[in-house]
Amino acid sequence: MDLPPIEIQKQFYRPICNEEEIERIFNLQTSSDFLLKLRADTIVDHMRLFRVYRNKALSKGEGWSLENAFCGYHFIHFKNKLPNDLLTECKKVTYGNIFSNEPNGLIFKSDYGIISTLSDSLNYFFEFMNLGLLNFGKQVPKHVQINAIRIALRVMLQTESLDFLMDPRGIIPNGIQKRIHQSVPFQMQFIAGHEYSHFLLGHLSDNNTSRQCVFKAIFDSQSDYKPLDVYNTSQKQELDADLASINLPQYTLQEKMLVFEAALLWFACLDIYEGVHDSIFPPIGYQSHPPARDRYFNLLNNIETHNDFDYQYWEKSLPKTLDFFRSFFIEDVSLNIETYEMYGSLYLDKPNSKWRGKELIDRVDYY
Repeated sequence: MDLPPIEIQKQFYRPICNEEEIERIFNLQTSSDFLLKLRADTIVDHMRLFRVYRNKALSKGEGWSLENAFCGYHFIHFKNKLPNDLLTECKKVTYGNIFSNEPNGLIFKSDYGIISTLSDSLNYFFEFMNLGLLNFGKQVPKHVQINAIRIALRVMLQTESLDFLMDPRGIIPNGIQKRIHQSVPFQMQFIAGHEYSHFLLGHLSDNNTSRQCVFKAIFDSQSDYKPLDVYNTSQKQELDADLASINLPQYTLQEKMLVFEAALLWFACLDIYEGVHDSIFPPIGYQSHPPARDRYFNLLNNIETHNDFDYQYWEKSLPKTLDFFRSFFIEDVSLNIETYEMYGSLYLDKPNSKWRGKELIDRVDYY
């Protein structure tokens, strides 16, 4: 017996969603349902993502939920530190990670309410960028740092396969692993707070939105995939939201410094990415977000710190490191553009080395 059309459509979602989630996708009622559908559609439409999430679903078995596979703690931790009146306001906004080619967060309107999102790929972007940028002395060879940043850049260019759980790209010593992950939750928390701050500061207007695609391979000609009505903001509002993301929550001084330094590191990472992205795709017309370096120094010059804060490092040393890496990778792109265009996997080092380990073969060592 032939299946009715809607049942055929549901079959596409069954490998990555449970039955309750499929019913929600086909009977949208809330902004959470809309967010779930946005995630599921993106994964179903992109085989590279589909493979990763099918593998996750198989490993979880009957307890699998696509919605629960996306972490939202960075949104929750920011909101829980807000005064009660602001926390109440934030309950009007649905939140969660999606897959997006936008390194900054997104806040957009839907028929079901306002939704604030971050790209789930940022977790990997930060992991490899932090390995490349942080000072580990002689513990990390320079070529490993260079390769780590290449991987991070390719993650945000949507050309690096996101199958890191199956093929981790190398072996990172535990102590270094701990340090590069230490700031990631606070980097994500700052960006989540930035998007909420636009809402809390009254920057959003239904009369000032633009259509923006949610996810695409950046070198792909498919430029109109899943367009959303994203709220437009001015450069001044972006700078104000950066400050508010740190100042609005009722952080202890220690918590504030953790988020502050993580935010500076985020803009350091973004500075290199912007240099590479803009060298491939020169910006045209007005840009809503100020350059990452401007946002970096806006925070550095306007957030109150404690006596132990290493101002010299953040004002002089790290920007000098950024100048080197930004110039290096802009030249690297000009000479080796195919390295950034090709879809696949790069690694920290060559096979059977300390930083790589055994070479893993796709469909042999992992699904």
